[in-house]
Amino acid sequence: MNIECLLISLLRYLTISLFKHMKLIADSGSTKSSWCLLEGKELKTTVKTAGLNPYFHTSESIDAILKAELLPFIVTDHVKEIHFYGAGCSTEKNDELISGTLQTFFHQARIFVYHDILGAARALFGKNRGISCILGTGCNCCYYDGENIFSKVDSLGYLFGDEGAGSYLGKNLISDYLRKKLPADLRVEFDSNYRLSLEDILNSLYNLPYPNRFLASFSEFLARYQEHPYVYKLVHDAFHAFLDAQVKHYEGYREMPVSFVGSIAHHYNKILLEAAAEEGIHIGTVIKAPMEGLLKFHNLSSEIAR
Repeated sequence: MNIECLLISLLRYLTISLFKHMKLIADSGSTKSSWCLLEGKELKTTVKTAGLNPYFHTSESIDAILKAELLPFIVTDHVKEIHFYGAGCSTEKNDELISGTLQTFFHQARIFVYHDILGAARALFGKNRGISCILGTGCNCCYYDGENIFSKVDSLGYLFGDEGAGSYLGKNLISDYLRKKLPADLRVEFDSNYRLSLEDILNSLYNLPYPNRFLASFSEFLARYQEHPYVYKLVHDAFHAFLDAQVKHYEGYREMPVSFVGSIAHHYNKILLEAAAEEGIHIGTVIKAPMEGLLKFHNLSSEIAR
């Protein structure tokens, strides 16, 4: 090795060694991901990218998203740890898809991939116990003992489950729209907003990628009209379905705090609280996104727990 190459290698080593505590925290749903870069306890950078649910992605598509949307804002060799919380990260195969693609770019980092429900639990409860729920594009629920999560019911995704989630709300809305069950005033508003034919809808569901996102996108329409009796009942019934399908499977669900994270829980907070009260369930915290809680958890936690 000549002197010039040796100096370049030494400079690279010294540069990397100056950033001993760079840590990247990721919260990834099916629709979008948030990435926060920490140096010690200081937040250095926040980046938004598309969601990286391994059920809807290949290593090539994850690679493309990282290159286009994350890597331009991160010096990869400075990152020593990555904690990735993701929707769909519930099997070893899916975890390896995420960690393997990340390792391609972050050569110096130890990479930890967790289910997003663990991220929700850590964000909502820290190291305290409770029932942790996600209501966003999809849904999930678990009991958290302050360290580990215990799940009794699979969410089953947008085809067979996801009660109360954005995809579920959108599926019920679209079904009523196509069957001409929407009230006349809402149908006029829907048509003026979307101008979708039956062919457009079926193509988005069966031929285009991310049908769950397509369905969940209609929750924005519902949120604008949530005081309308039709919308209120649709959302109210969906939340009861979620509580029946998920929360009520856990012993002591009326005694323990039940907390929520996700855009649907946040935007329909009032209806969610009313549905829970009717079931005798006490809602603790409702937050839109888990990142603030995850940053607190990883700053305060001295141990890495899977």
